[in-house]
Amino acid sequence: MDDIELACTSSDGCGAQEFRNQMDTLPDIHNQILQLLCTRLSDNSIMVLQEELQLMQRSSYYLEIQRDDLVPTADQQQNTLHLSDSTVWSLIDQRRLRHALTQANTQVKLLLTLLGLLYQEIIRGCRELEAFILKYNQGLVGSDTAASMQQRLQQTLQYVNDFERRMTQNLGPLDLQNQLIPNTGNIPIPQLSASLAMKMPVIFDRSESCVTSNSVYLFWEVAGKQFQESNQPFEIHVKSLNPTIDGHGQFYKLTCQSYNIQVNNLISDRYYQCSVKRIDAVNLVYGLWIDSIILKTLDISK
Repeated sequence: MDDIELACTSSDGCGAQEFRNQMDTLPDIHNQILQLLCTRLSDNSIMVLQEELQLMQRSSYYLEIQRDDLVPTADQQQNTLHLSDSTVWSLIDQRRLRHALTQANTQVKLLLTLLGLLYQEIIRGCRELEAFILKYNQGLVGSDTAASMQQRLQQTLQYVNDFERRMTQNLGPLDLQNQLIPNTGNIPIPQLSASLAMKMPVIFDRSESCVTSNSVYLFWEVAGKQFQESNQPFEIHVKSLNPTIDGHGQFYKLTCQSYNIQVNNLISDRYYQCSVKRIDAVNLVYGLWIDSIILKTLDISK
């Protein structure tokens, strides 16, 4: 009689075979996890993800209005309407504009919340995968770990892919329920669309900012930019941290369109808190970041 290959006829036999299969896959899972921890989940890669998330969280987001009924030009900015323009402002229905700004604010908050949750899951996954590598090297990993680690590996990799896709994905147009300019039926109205624009956060250049006995020299830049945007208005606050006897400290609120400023008439040997941010615009929908540094004026008695 020809020999035939019998299938498992008992639960014990099937269980033993499954145990051997799981143990055989452990080295492969170990190598896959180790490779991922050395590449896309390395300490440097995680630091990059954290920095990208912080940039998104500290950026300013604006509602931009474009005309869709014009022929596209080489300079697309010509088709972008500025809400600060009095003519545009008079045409737009203010109730609909407020709704669009609220909608844009919600979209930004949802995006930042999602990115934050994805980052937390990536960190949690890293810790579990690193713990598995440590136990594996100590010979403390059992067969029951194989399936769970394979699943955690795939989940963490998916979180990384989702995070990177969201970071590079255009914020996209807003799906407005109503046209911002109501149709009165008398004259043709321009066809408008709305989208979100992002500007990187403003940060002090701490290596350049300095003091004398009665002045501070402040320098700042746009994070992640190799060039300086022109005609960008900034708001600077300089506040004394050493109030005078009557309880009031010096406070300066200044605006400028350059990337540096000199503040004079300060008191020597005093601490001053200096802050910089972009000036709030009418189309700003989200922007919480304000960079601050503390500088001390020189003591002229020394």
